[in-house]
Amino acid sequence: MCFATAALVAGAVGAGTSAIGTIEGGQATANAASYNAQVAKNNAVVATQNAQFTMASGQERAQAESLKNAQTAGKIKASQAASGIDVNSGSAVNVQQSQREEGELDTQTTLSNAALTAYGYRTQAVNDTAQAGLETEEAEQAPIGADIGAAGGLLSSASSLGLKWSQPTPTQTTDGGGYTGFSQSG
Repeated sequence: MCFATAALVAGAVGAGTSAIGTIEGGQATANAASYNAQVAKNNAVVATQNAQFTMASGQERAQAESLKNAQTAGKIKASQAASGIDVNSGSAVNVQQSQREEGELDTQTTLSNAALTAYGYRTQAVNDTAQAGLETEEAEQAPIGADIGAAGGLLSSASSLGLKWSQPTPTQTTDGGGYTGFSQSG
């Protein structure tokens, strides 16, 4: 086998190997994107569950806050009555009303905080779902891109090899005096 043929074969093998590497790289990218998509989907599920747990927990804390405030209101009224104050008139009523309003504010604040935290979890779930969609699309497109890249690489290599093959190759000549050189033959 002459050097030119060996170079042509080596070039073709190199192009084929490069194409296989491109295709395998695309598959690896697709596999990684599929994995990342599943992680993002799982994160979305967890975030949604956390939002639900947060709301349920917030409602329980608000109910406990409301009961605590009712107990405090009862203590205030009992303390006023024990002191001989008319609990149904004047400043005693104002104190009781103020305590009820403060208790309601505490209850509403507890619910609001739970709702804000749940909103953050729901927002995270939406972001994770969007990320999963992006990763899924990447997983679908990576092999296609790799195939196109491999085909382009093969065509480029084939074109390059074809140009080399179509060029005249050097041949050995002697000038009769022992000098060996190369000349172009077509």
